[in-house]
Amino acid sequence: MSKPTHQKPERAKAKTPNRAKPIDRPAKSQTASAPSLIRLNKFLANAGVASRRKADEMIQNGEVEVNGKLVTELGFKIDPTKDKVVANGRVAKLHRRKIYILLNKPKDAITTSRDELDRRTVLDLIGIDERVYAVGRLDRNTTGALLLTNDGELAHRLMHPSFGAPKEYVAELDKKITRADLKKLKGGMRLSDTGEKVGACEAAILDDGYHVWLKLHEGKNRQVHRMFWTLGYDVKKLDRVAYAGIAHKGLRRGEWRYLSPQEVDSLFKLVGLERETKT
Repeated sequence: MSKPTHQKPERAKAKTPNRAKPIDRPAKSQTASAPSLIRLNKFLANAGVASRRKADEMIQNGEVEVNGKLVTELGFKIDPTKDKVVANGRVAKLHRRKIYILLNKPKDAITTSRDELDRRTVLDLIGIDERVYAVGRLDRNTTGALLLTNDGELAHRLMHPSFGAPKEYVAELDKKITRADLKKLKGGMRLSDTGEKVGACEAAILDDGYHVWLKLHEGKNRQVHRMFWTLGYDVKKLDRVAYAGIAHKGLRRGEWRYLSPQEVDSLFKLVGLERETKT
């Protein structure tokens, strides 16, 4: 009969803290669950660098760095309280003070923040230290009401077609417009160059018949020019007299002013935003 074997009981292993192997994790600024994350293009807009659309172009063109690394991915998110963003060699920072400006844009001024041909931009006409940018665009030869701000959310909504911010123009034509063509203008049409459909608008003949007032809720590229071309007219001069209900009346060409609190409130109401108030 064989002896029973007696195994020594295993000594209980001392408990040690769990030490997980390091894994590659996305930077905190890229963690989707972080509540403070915002898209990079929105941050650049809020910082007064450019509109969201222009910011997307800057990102794709390799003009933006986050924490020292080039970012070209649209939709990239950052933590504005921790991440360092550099656009075109300048650190982008959020502004404490929101700025809202109306400019009566003169002819030959470019609405972009900078111009590769070193032409005069609308920012050259605004003598302030804070960074602002134009809300939408006006052609180089088109004059009139242009809003500038560093409030990215408001600018984004004003430019978005779903909010239909009204734009009022006075066009000077090469010949008198007929009542029949005015009716066509007001009823909507297909543009002759692309076949694109534009909606109905408000319009009226002024004074001598060479000048026409229009109110649009769309913002297609060179839309007013193209509408008149479709009807057989050339636009000799075009002035935007009001944008989103803010008129340039009282400002000479090249002059600007800050919007009144009531005007800013009207813009927020137009696009369904609630304005922050100081307590």
